[in-house]
Amino acid sequence: MKRALLKLVAVFEIVSGLAGMYAVVAALVGIASAELAPMLWYGIFPLASVIAGGMLWRVSKFAVGLSIVIQSLQIPLIMTENFSLNLGALMKLSLSGIWCAGDECRVRVVLGINILALVILIILLSCKSEAQMNAAESGRLSSV
Repeated sequence: MKRALLKLVAVFEIVSGLAGMYAVVAALVGIASAELAPMLWYGIFPLASVIAGGMLWRVSKFAVGLSIVIQSLQIPLIMTENFSLNLGALMKLSLSGIWCAGDECRVRVVLGINILALVILIILLSCKSEAQMNAAESGRLSSV
């Protein structure tokens, strides 16, 4: 069961990473909103997601750790007029609040969490020990 959940997470990371790379390219050529490219680190973060998903699919040694980092970075949602941390911009289910300060909401801050990334992180943490055992086992088999 845990192996199937890890494969599902791997597919999700690959698909969301490919969608992010497409969005960055679309933003750079002017088809999509220009703010998407810097928000997704000009494609570095989506590429890391694809790599993490591929490593998780192949049951690589550091796959779960990298996937945990990728999902952890997607959990917070912080947006102001000058700053945005929204790495799960394309594939998210978020819960957020808007705070206004000053007369007529001169300063606006959006804070939230990406519930989807949080659920995937919980799945990864619950499957971590089995994934590490599988990676060690596959490493022993390849060395024989």
